[in-house]
Amino acid sequence: MQIILGIPGGIAAYKSADLARLLANDGHRVRCILTEAGARFITPLTLSSLTAEPCYGSNPDQGEWRANPSIEHIELARWADLVAVVPATADIIGKAANGLASDLLSTVLLATRAPILWAPAMNTGMWAHPAVQANLARLRSFGHSVVDPDDGILACGEEGSGKLAQVAAIAEAILMHGAPKLSSLIGKRVLITSGPTREDLDPVRTLTNRSTGAMGIELARAFRDAGAHVQLVLGGDLPAPWGVETVRVRSALDMLSACEARWASADGLVGAAAVADQRPETFAAEKVKKGERPETMVLVRTPDILATLSAARRPGQWILGFAAESENHLAHASAKLQNKGLDAVLVNDIQGGRAFGAQANTLTPILAQGPQAPIGPLPKDELARAVVHWWGHQLEARGTVQ
Repeated sequence: MQIILGIPGGIAAYKSADLARLLANDGHRVRCILTEAGARFITPLTLSSLTAEPCYGSNPDQGEWRANPSIEHIELARWADLVAVVPATADIIGKAANGLASDLLSTVLLATRAPILWAPAMNTGMWAHPAVQANLARLRSFGHSVVDPDDGILACGEEGSGKLAQVAAIAEAILMHGAPKLSSLIGKRVLITSGPTREDLDPVRTLTNRSTGAMGIELARAFRDAGAHVQLVLGGDLPAPWGVETVRVRSALDMLSACEARWASADGLVGAAAVADQRPETFAAEKVKKGERPETMVLVRTPDILATLSAARRPGQWILGFAAESENHLAHASAKLQNKGLDAVLVNDIQGGRAFGAQANTLTPILAQGPQAPIGPLPKDELARAVVHWWGHQLEARGTVQ
């Protein structure tokens, strides 16, 4: 991608250098535009050295006295595949929201037809001010994206919202715009379950499994990047991906309730969660103490989320299931496909602890006509993209694109 990184005058401007380096190292062309105030926090030489591209705005080499002067703001506006403003100050947000153009960055923002992304950073009182929020709402109404700031201790010493989002989250938001889209998924609402569920025994102990939720989170990213609107129902402790509507759950009942509330409006479901099949029959309100005699625990079945949602689906909805099997994995996955009325199942062979954590993984798709060619082994982020690519083309072949 060709990315313009606008850097106004905020204390978080130094983090833009790290963002520029990260994007450039990933193979993207990055040209920075400094405002006059931004140049007081970070130098053009730093940015041009990190990106191997010219830095604009505080660069005296461009001048209208030349015989054939360039119209800089138009050239840059046309060059960009995306414009990101990091850190976005209240001043530049207000200018852009109201169509003002008094320097190079604000004129590029007005002239470009590329997507625009804002990563605000400012004092918590400024961030909460109705004028700033109204200006951001106006920018969102123009189709711009916003990476909301984090909570934390600010440079002024106050604590609250207004801290620039993590550089990795901003980079993820930028790169989402450049990811290839799939016509079968653009605008579709995809519900994804991910992570383990936890069934509490007492206030301390819980019954769970070894899943981290990493695969489901990468699938949420991959469906998002392919153009889908993703809703993620997430168990476990891993952070949710940027730009994905996420609801946190703990137990299987929590997950089922969250899914039922969203399933009717969804176009498809990806059931990647590792749902505990059993829960304790009773929950002890106080921590259970050790006893001298043998201890027993009565378990009862948790609800079958995939089967429940499959039974309630309307015409046109699809369900993609996942299975983790330690033996006869193809046979067991095929039975799951049929018994739960799914459109496809992707099965992990977990023998020997494979597939858990950050390891590379292989998934074998099972369709009604039988097993398909395995996908992988690949790292989980690449595997998720490969799965989404495969499923998007399956949807195209079935004629479900409307």
